[in-house]
Amino acid sequence: MSIKKLYLIVFTTGAVIMIMELIGSRILAPILGTSIFIWTSLIGIVLGSMSIGYYLGGKIADKNPSVKNLSLIIFISGLLMFIIIIIKSSVLEFSLLFGIKNGAIISATILFALPSIMLGMVSPYAVRMAMKQVENSGSTVGNLYAVSTFGSIVGTFLTGFYLIPNFGSTNILYGLSLILFIISAISYYRKNVFIKMSVCFIIFLSIALISNATDKNEYVASEDSAYNHITVYDIKNVEGMDVRIMAVENFFDSGMYLKSDNLAFEYSKYYRLDKLFKKDIKKVAMFGGAAYSVPKDFIKRNEHGIIDVVEIDPKTTELAKKYFRLNLENGRINIFHEDARIFLNRNNINNKNRYDAIYNDAFSSSCSAPFQLTTKEAVEKIYNILKSDGVYITNIISSLSGEKSIFFRSEYKTIKKVFKNAYVFPIRSIDKNRFESVQNIIVVAVKGEVNIEEIIKKAGDENEKEMLSHLWTNPININDVNVLTDDYAPVNYYASKLCTF
Repeated sequence: MSIKKLYLIVFTTGAVIMIMELIGSRILAPILGTSIFIWTSLIGIVLGSMSIGYYLGGKIADKNPSVKNLSLIIFISGLLMFIIIIIKSSVLEFSLLFGIKNGAIISATILFALPSIMLGMVSPYAVRMAMKQVENSGSTVGNLYAVSTFGSIVGTFLTGFYLIPNFGSTNILYGLSLILFIISAISYYRKNVFIKMSVCFIIFLSIALISNATDKNEYVASEDSAYNHITVYDIKNVEGMDVRIMAVENFFDSGMYLKSDNLAFEYSKYYRLDKLFKKDIKKVAMFGGAAYSVPKDFIKRNEHGIIDVVEIDPKTTELAKKYFRLNLENGRINIFHEDARIFLNRNNINNKNRYDAIYNDAFSSSCSAPFQLTTKEAVEKIYNILKSDGVYITNIISSLSGEKSIFFRSEYKTIKKVFKNAYVFPIRSIDKNRFESVQNIIVVAVKGEVNIEEIIKKAGDENEKEMLSHLWTNPININDVNVLTDDYAPVNYYASKLCTF
C-alpha cells in the first residue's frame, strides 16, 4: 500500500473518531443532559478505548501486517457505527436507571468503547504497514501521527461549526459509517470481497434504518442546534387542556396552551410578582427565552413595556416563531442570541441602572445549570444594571432542605451576599412535611427597601394573594454551603443530585 493511501486512511479515521466523540454528546444529551459528567465520561471512555486500540493494533500488526486486515478493521468500525444507531435508545433508557453520573459512564462505554477501540487500532497498524516500505522510520511515524492528528482537528471544527448545526446526530452516524466503508474499500479492493462487504453493509444499513424509523416519536419538531437537541410536541395536561411543549435535552423548558395565551406552567406566573415589588415597570431583561411564554406575557400585561430576551440558541427562537406564536412585529421584544454572562459583561460597561426588572429562567432546562450565571460576580453584574429599586426574579429547580437542596441554598446565599432583601416562594410544595420535595423555587431579590408585610396586605386580585401566600418564612440553613464564585461553582455536581433516580 502506498504511503499516500496510508495518509488518507489515518487522516480520515482521525477525523471520524473526533466526530463520533462530539456527536456522542448529542446522543446522550436528550436523556442524560449536557453536564460536565457527560463530557468527562465521553472523553475518558473514548481515550481509554483508543489506548486499548493502540495496544491491540500494534500487537496484531506485528504478527501479520496486511492490507486486508487493515481494511477489515476499518470496515468493522463502520459496522459498529450502525450498531450505535440500532441500540442507542435502549441503552440510554437502561443507563438512566443508574443516575446521571453512572448512567453517563455506562452509556458511553456500551455505545462508544468498541468503535473507539477499532479506530484506535488503525494508526499503529498503518505505522507497521509503512515500516515495510521505507527506511526513515522516525519521520514516517511522525508524519502519520501528524496527519492523524490533523484529521482529528479537521473533524472537531467540522462537527462543531457545520455538521451538528445542519444535520441530526443519527444522520451523521450514517455518514461516518459510509465514509468508513468507502475507506475500507479503497484500502483493499477485490471484487469478491467488495461484494461481500457491500451485502453486509446493506444489511446493517437496513437494520439501522428500520430501528431509527420505529424509534421516532410523533413530534411536532425534533431538531439539533449548535447548543441543544430540541423537541416540540403536544400533550394534554392534568386538566385535559392541550399544551404544546418545548423540551431542551428532553427536559420541559417552556410551553403554551394551544387555544389560549395564558401561561401554561405555574412557576412562570411568578414573574408577575415584579409589579408588587416595584411600581411602573417599563423595561426588563430575561435570561432564557425558549418558547418565549414569559416575554409574550410581559408585553401583554404591560402595554408599553419593552423586554430584552437573552437566548443563547437561535434555533429555539426559530421554533418559537414557527410553533409558539412568537410575533416580533411590534418591536417590543428584543432578542440577543448570546450567552447571558456575555450580555451582562457588556452591559456593565456603559449601561448601569438600566432595567426595572430582570428575570432569570436559565436554570431550569436540564439537570445542569450554566454555572457562569450562578456566581457572586454574575449576581453583582445583575445588580449593577438594575435601577435603584429594581427587582431580580430567578427560578431555581431544587428542594428547600435535604441533600437535594444544596443548589438552592448555595444560590440563595450567593444572592443574599449582593441583595439585602431576597424572598423565597416555593411553587408546588409548602407542606412542612415535604421540605425535600424537588420543585420550582422562585427567589425575588429587591435592590431597594421594601416592606413585605405591606406588599402582602395590598395584594389585589386572588392570583396575587395566592402567589404571595407561598412566601417561605421558615429559616433557610446556609451555614453549611458556600457562596458561588467564578473560581468555585460546582453547580453541575449540585444539580446532579436532583437527577439521581
